[in-house]
Amino acid sequence: MSKLFLTTDQQAFERYQNQMINFGAVYTNAAKELINLDVKGYKAENLINGGFVALFHDHHKNEHAQPEWARLKISYEKYLNLKEIDFSKLEALQAEHERIVELEFKLYETNNSFFTYASNQTRNTLYIEAMKLAPEKKVYKVFDFLSFKGNTVKVDLPIKPFEIHALKKSQIDLLQDVSDYVAASSKLGLEYRDVLKVVEVYIKFTDGRPTGLSYDLKTIEFSYNKILNQKL
Repeated sequence: MSKLFLTTDQQAFERYQNQMINFGAVYTNAAKELINLDVKGYKAENLINGGFVALFHDHHKNEHAQPEWARLKISYEKYLNLKEIDFSKLEALQAEHERIVELEFKLYETNNSFFTYASNQTRNTLYIEAMKLAPEKKVYKVFDFLSFKGNTVKVDLPIKPFEIHALKKSQIDLLQDVSDYVAASSKLGLEYRDVLKVVEVYIKFTDGRPTGLSYDLKTIEFSYNKILNQKL
């Protein structure tokens, strides 16, 4: 582990992971829906190239050609109507597959959340300076993260982009200095509001309010988006 490693952005990692699980459900649901439509023999692992609706039609056109149906001399559309088959859900899943395969995910090798945020702060010179230290950004597709065995979905999401690393050792020192200051202030009995004035530039805000410092001065939750543009 790098000496500059600080923590992992677990929330961002889990958001990506849950998104991939939802994408995977498209293929497991397609496998279930095909069974519901009398098309058997397919599992999610067979469906990653899409073609759900084509598989449905291939099967039912073959059924329509069987003697018991052929002798009725009815159209394929009439055959579907008589069987009361609704494949609209399968069509929706096919459309979702077509959207999924076009998606791209661009992730910085480390500090993805920070550098993504910093890249949008085009008028803030501190963030512009931080972007000079940005690592390579890699481009991924959904199936770089997603695989199947039968109908079981496996998500293999790299943790590295979601790791938060200090950009300079001076930032590690800054974190320690702020922590030491708050601890000393607590021992000296300083007021919360006075300590907050000093450290609020470094701590987490929620809905526009500082929430990263507890009223008893025992807990600090840093904003790494703020810390990583300091002491560069």
